[in-house]
Amino acid sequence: MDKVEYTEAERWLIEPQPGTAAAAARDFGIDLSLTVSNLRLTPEERIKKLDHHNDGIQALRRSVRWISRASDRAA
Repeated sequence: MDKVEYTEAERWLIEPQPGTAAAAARDFGIDLSLTVSNLRLTPEERIKKLDHHNDGIQALRRSVRWISRASDRAA
């Protein structure tokens, strides 16, 4: 795996100063490197990524409904 190089501004977010909102988010368990990765994308790339995730969620929901109906018929 390649080592990720961060800009100074990105390091400021990934290694936040104590008492900042970013530090609170990190302490809560939010992976700030994922935020930086998303911010590196263009708005169009972020929308495409979101659409792709939404498509996967919809497919999962259809599968759950299909399994639920099949289970009801078998009972």
